[in-house]
Amino acid sequence: MKKRNMSFMIFWGSILLIACIQPGAAQNRDGFSLHLENDFFAGTDRYYTNGMKFTWITSGSTSRRSDSLSRRAVSVSIGQNIYTPYDINLEDLIEDDRPYAGISYFTLALHKKEDRTMNTWEFLLGIVGPSSLAEELQSFVHGLLQNSEPKGWQHQLKDEIVFGIIFDRKWRIFRSQEEQKFGYDFVGHAGGSFGTMITAVATGWQFRFGLNLPRDFGTFLIRPGGESGALFNDLSFQQKDAQRSGVHGFVYLVGHGVIRNIFLDGNTYSDSHRVDKYPFVSDIAIGFVISLKRFKISYAYVYRTKQFKTQDKPQIFGAINISYVY
Repeated sequence: MKKRNMSFMIFWGSILLIACIQPGAAQNRDGFSLHLENDFFAGTDRYYTNGMKFTWITSGSTSRRSDSLSRRAVSVSIGQNIYTPYDINLEDLIEDDRPYAGISYFTLALHKKEDRTMNTWEFLLGIVGPSSLAEELQSFVHGLLQNSEPKGWQHQLKDEIVFGIIFDRKWRIFRSQEEQKFGYDFVGHAGGSFGTMITAVATGWQFRFGLNLPRDFGTFLIRPGGESGALFNDLSFQQKDAQRSGVHGFVYLVGHGVIRNIFLDGNTYSDSHRVDKYPFVSDIAIGFVISLKRFKISYAYVYRTKQFKTQDKPQIFGAINISYVY
């Protein structure tokens, strides 16, 4: 108990300290975004069962390079992810299924956006284990919904403070003429993360089509370096474009090469439950986005291939994002 209390105090004390020293965040922020991901949206209750992330962003400097504008900004996020085995009604350890695990985290990201590219450096600090409060949140929500109470959290990963350094690059490969009301574009992305939480590389693409397509870099899931949507919408370039409303659909595909994943490999510095993971995992998503002037609302249906060798079924979950630019 003392070790848990110490980890809890160190992590949440660090988050409070970092939040207090953000220069001008309260005065200069120009947008926020709320991500919700849950297998309930897809009619299941297993594996990656819930993710929440709240992001706000500071307005940055703007400069011109030849015929292109360059925009810089800083974003800050807090979030929590929850992972459970397939059957949450069993109290005994399920050795061939993924561990119970939760993480609460804080990220600080530096962005640079030009007309066709966007680069992101992100720094993550989080806590895995009981001090993440994942067990308490899941039990509370299941109680509200009168669902089965998860019974195996005593086997969750132990308390561990984790870090991550992430780089992500997005680029617009092609786009239809902007004066057209119905448009389309194709956005590629690639990057990697290093740290005690996840060490991996990833690459993929997103195809979008619809009315008044925004000049951002697409709609992404909760993932390292994924923030890129309405927070960097048309306000970064042309004020008049930010008032346009529209609707579009998208298809998203990304592949991950995974070296380490604490939620499958177990604790870094102590013995814990673990499973044998697959080194390659893919996400496929289809969804739609509604832009209402400064608001952006999106939904995606996500299919994730099996992450570990004894996994019974692939992962399916839904993802909702609500963003506002001001």
